[in-house]
Amino acid sequence: MNSSKWGGLVALLAGFFVILLDTTIVAVASPSIQADLGGDVAALFWVTAGYLLAFSVPLLVAGRLGDLFDPKRVYLFGMAGFAVASALCGFAPSIGWLIAFRILQGLAAAAMSPQPLTLIRRLFAEDERGRAFGVWGSVAAAATLLGPILGGLLTASLDWRWIFWVNVPLCAIAVVMGIRLIPGSQGGFARFDLIGAALSTAGLSLLVWALLSFSLLAAAGAVALLVGFYFRERSEGADALAPLRLYRSSGYLSASLAMASLGATVLAMALPTMLYIQEVRGFGPIEAAMVLAPDAVVAILLSPPAGRWVDRVGGRRPAILGMSLLAVSLLLIGLVVVSELNPWWITAGAALLGAANAVAWSPLSAIAMASVEPAAAGGASGLFNTVRQVGAVAGVAVTGAVLAGLESRPTLAFGVVFGFIGLVAVGGLVAALRLPANPRVGELVGED
Repeated sequence: MNSSKWGGLVALLAGFFVILLDTTIVAVASPSIQADLGGDVAALFWVTAGYLLAFSVPLLVAGRLGDLFDPKRVYLFGMAGFAVASALCGFAPSIGWLIAFRILQGLAAAAMSPQPLTLIRRLFAEDERGRAFGVWGSVAAAATLLGPILGGLLTASLDWRWIFWVNVPLCAIAVVMGIRLIPGSQGGFARFDLIGAALSTAGLSLLVWALLSFSLLAAAGAVALLVGFYFRERSEGADALAPLRLYRSSGYLSASLAMASLGATVLAMALPTMLYIQEVRGFGPIEAAMVLAPDAVVAILLSPPAGRWVDRVGGRRPAILGMSLLAVSLLLIGLVVVSELNPWWITAGAALLGAANAVAWSPLSAIAMASVEPAAAGGASGLFNTVRQVGAVAGVAVTGAVLAGLESRPTLAFGVVFGFIGLVAVGGLVAALRLPANPRVGELVGED
């Protein structure tokens, strides 16, 4: 086994860990942030929403930049920027400055996020990628799920500012490791489509804004711009910012939809569950974090063997099992919340959710990338990550709107929220059932 390639993977995972950690770490610390910096509930919402907005919108551009200028360089540049933005978040003197610095964090995260899938392809041979994606999946799943736990521990034992400062040494170590262990390249020579970049950035900005604010005007503008982007991409051929032709493949399309479902449900589940545990049942931040702890523990333990399973049997069966476990786990957690059972029963659902993440992340990512030509890997990864992230934003937005709209009727609100989450999980399972057993390059990258 080549130790340098696994060292390179560790460097990639350190950065990927912190950018996903910061999507959820703020939730438990929100009361402490409000007590220290002031601001209303809407301002607190934008501490998270601003990060998600800036994270989601530039992903297509970032994926293409990786193709053009080398994903290693783009990744390390983004990681350095994330460290600086994290330090600034920790020193924020007001809620407004914190939101601004969180937006900078999101932009740096967007530069980093599409690159690991491309670099894993570069580091590992085809018969090793399942294991690599398994480890990557365990870290990705654990980071999202550890956010509330680590946020609760740091806030209770130190100060809320440490939820950001803890990123700085992690990023510094990862940059040093990445310089030494991640293989580089000279990048590509394709033309960068500035018009497509402008259309996609503006369209995705309005789309995410519409999801977060439920603005019909923004939604209409987003549709118009993204339709324009679609026709622009069709005319660009090999120079397209996003290889939309990949969606002609049922494998790439189904993997993207299933991953969007996974991202949406995991993030959408966190808010109502934490509200129920803390505000309805009176748990403290650390107790509340411990209720969901089995999720992260199981994900970390199961993801590497799940990756080896993908190497042996292909991605379809593990993906179907993972998405099935996702639906069952969310049903169980929803029943505990809606029926007002003892919150510690949520730990059983959390353990199943961890297993779902462990088994689903690796095969979905592997299938999406297995059939992509190397020259298009950055664009394909950017597109895959964009769909996942927009799905996550949509899940958070719908959940937040339902909880706010039915604030006076919490039982009904929780029922509607978990009903919605369950439907999205079932949709992800249907997408997984359509995955091919053995995706091929030609299937995904045929001529326009």
